[in-house]
Amino acid sequence: MDSFIPTGAAARLAWLHEGLLKFGNLSLALLPAFLAVRCVELAGVAMTSEIPADLATLIIRAFWSDLLFLLQLLVFLLPVFLLLRQVFRGRRADLRCYGIVGSLVLAGYLILVNYFFVTRVPLGADLFGYSLADILVTARAGYQISMLSVLSFVVPFTVFWMVLMDVNRRVLLTPLVVYVALISGIVLAVSGISAPSARAALKNEFANSLALNKGAFFIADAYRYFIKREHAAVSAVPGTVSYTASQAARVDPLDPQYPFLRADDTPDVLGSYFTINPASPPSIVFIAVEGLGRAFSGSDAYLGSFTPFLDELAGSSLYWENFLASQGRTFASLPSILGSLPFGDEGFNALGARMPKHLTLLSILKRNGYRTRFYCGNGLDFDNQRSFLQHQNIDLMIGADDYGPGYPRLPDAYWGYADAEVLRKALVTERDDARTPYLDYIQTISMHTPYTVTGQQQYLQLFEERMSQLGFTEDQKQKYRQYQKIYSTILYTDAALRRYFEEQARLPSYNNTIFVITGDHRLPEIPLATKVDRYHVPLIIYSPLLKRTAQIKSISSHLDITPSLLAFLKKNYHIKAPDRVTWVGSGLDMSPALRNIHHYPLKHTINNLIDYISGMYFLNEDTLFRIGENMDLEPIKDDGKRLELRLEFDRYKASNGKFMHDLTLMPDDEHAAYFSQR
Repeated sequence: MDSFIPTGAAARLAWLHEGLLKFGNLSLALLPAFLAVRCVELAGVAMTSEIPADLATLIIRAFWSDLLFLLQLLVFLLPVFLLLRQVFRGRRADLRCYGIVGSLVLAGYLILVNYFFVTRVPLGADLFGYSLADILVTARAGYQISMLSVLSFVVPFTVFWMVLMDVNRRVLLTPLVVYVALISGIVLAVSGISAPSARAALKNEFANSLALNKGAFFIADAYRYFIKREHAAVSAVPGTVSYTASQAARVDPLDPQYPFLRADDTPDVLGSYFTINPASPPSIVFIAVEGLGRAFSGSDAYLGSFTPFLDELAGSSLYWENFLASQGRTFASLPSILGSLPFGDEGFNALGARMPKHLTLLSILKRNGYRTRFYCGNGLDFDNQRSFLQHQNIDLMIGADDYGPGYPRLPDAYWGYADAEVLRKALVTERDDARTPYLDYIQTISMHTPYTVTGQQQYLQLFEERMSQLGFTEDQKQKYRQYQKIYSTILYTDAALRRYFEEQARLPSYNNTIFVITGDHRLPEIPLATKVDRYHVPLIIYSPLLKRTAQIKSISSHLDITPSLLAFLKKNYHIKAPDRVTWVGSGLDMSPALRNIHHYPLKHTINNLIDYISGMYFLNEDTLFRIGENMDLEPIKDDGKRLELRLEFDRYKASNGKFMHDLTLMPDDEHAAYFSQR
C-alpha cells in the first residue's frame, strides 16, 4: 500500500501507528548488523593486536554498549524514516526508506570502527578541530585498503540487507515491544547519549576503548564539543570559583585582565649541572620526536626499550623518566615546548592570524642575537605551524616544499620526508651557517601511520634482533610481531638520531650546544595501558657542557621546559628577558625521587580538554586516579581530593576562557617595550 501521509486526524494516527510498527520491525535489521560490526571489530583486533586478558568481560561490556547505543539511535532515526515515508510511494517504500537510513548509519559507524583499527583510539570531536587539508593528509597516510577493511564493510552490509528484506515481509514484533523499545530509547537519549564506561571492570585502557561503541563515543564527544564547549561551563572571569588560600596563592595573576601574566620567578635549576662561560651563550637544539613514548623507550619501559641509542644518550644526560607531553597529539607541542602557552579552545596554533602578542623562547632568544630555525618533513601549514613560527619572526623554516634534489621522500609520500632526511637537512644548514649561537627546532614525522620507511627490511631484522636482546620468549615475539612495522620504524628513527649526533659531534658548534629531546606524545597504535600513557614521554637534556648527569623521577611536562631554560640563560649568560611572563608551567623539577609539584591541564585532543594533573593525582573527566611508580594509575574514591582538582581545573578553564574572550595575554605596550629594545 502507499505510505504517504493521509488527511484526517484518525487516519493520520493510523498512519503514524503503522509507521511506528513498521519502523520497529525493520530496525531489527540493525541489531544483527551491529552484532556483525562488533564481531568484525573483535576479529580484526585479534588479527592485528594482542587480545586483552579479560576477554569475557570485554565482550559483555561491548555488546551491552552496542545495544544501548542502538536503542538511543532509534529515537533519532524514527523522524527521518517517517519523513522519507512521505516521499517514497509504492509497495516497497518502507524497505527503501529504512534501507537508506540504515545504510547511512552503518556506513558512518563502519568508518569510525575502521579508524579505530588504524589508530587504536576512538575518533571523537577532534575531527572538527582540523582543516580539511590536514584531515586528507592524515587519512591518505594512515588508511590502507586491506582484506580486513573490505570485509569490515561487506559483512555488516550483507547481514543488514538480508535481514532487512526478510523482516520487511513479515511482522516479528508486537506493538507493545515496539513502543517499549522506543520509550526506552527516549529515556536513554534524554539522559544524554554517551558510551557506557567499562573502566570499573576493565583495567587496561585499550580494553576500555575496544569495549566502547565507536558511534556512541563519537556522538557524545561531538555533542560535548558543539553544545557544551569547555569554557562555556565556567565563567570567563577568574575569581568566580571558590579556592583555599594555598590554591589562590598558586594561581592568582598579577592583573585579572591578564590571567596568565605573572612575575618570572622561575629558579635556575639547571646551572649547577653545566660548565658555564658567560661570554659564550650556548646554541640549543630541540628534537621533538613524533610518537616517542616511555612505554617503549628507556631501561624500564614496560614494553621493553626499542630506542637503544636514546637509552645510551640518556645515561650521559639529564633524564626525566616520568615526563609528560602537554597534549595527546602534535597540535600543541610547539607552543607548549617553546612558549608554555595556554591551549585556547583548539590549541594555541589554531588562533592563526588572531594570535595575541606573546613570548616564546624563540622570540626572546632571537631578540638576544640567536639565529632561529625550524625543520620538519611534512607541510608547514599542518597544525598551523607556519603561522605560529611567523609570529616568532623566525629566520628559517624548512618544510616538505623546501628540500630539493638529493633528499628522497618517504615511500608513502603523504607526510613528505623521513627523519633521516630532516636531520640531514638540519646538519647541512648547521654546518653551512656557522653563525652562533642558534636555536634549532627539529620535528620528526616517521613514527606516524603508515610506519613505512626506506630500507624497512633492514629495520625489521633489527627488530627481531632487538627482541632477542631483550630476552623475549617465542610467544612474546609472536605478539610483538603484530606491530613489527611500528617497532621497525622506531628503530629506524633511533638509528637516524644516532647518525645525527655522530655528525653533530664533528661541527665546531657542538661543544657549546645543548640538545633537548622529547616526544610530542606517545603513539597510540600500540595499545595504551592507562589514561596517562598517551602523555608519558621521555625528556633528555644532553650537552658536552654537562659536568654531571642525573636520572630524575619527579614529574614535569612540556610546559616546564621554556621557563627553566630561560631562567638558566638569564642567570648564567645575561640573556635579557621580560620580568613578567605568561608561562602555564613553573619549571622543571630536578628531584630524583618520584613526586609532582606541578598543577596543569593536559589536552587530550585538539578540542577535548578533560585531563588535569595536580600533585600525585590525575583527573580524567570526573574519575580520579592516584599516580604510582612508572606513571601507573590507580582509580580511587576520594570526593574531597576530586573536588579540589576539579576546582583547580575550573580555575584554569576560567583563565583560558578569559584569554579566548579577550585574545590578550599581556599588555601590548609591555610586549612592544621589550621587543623595541636594542
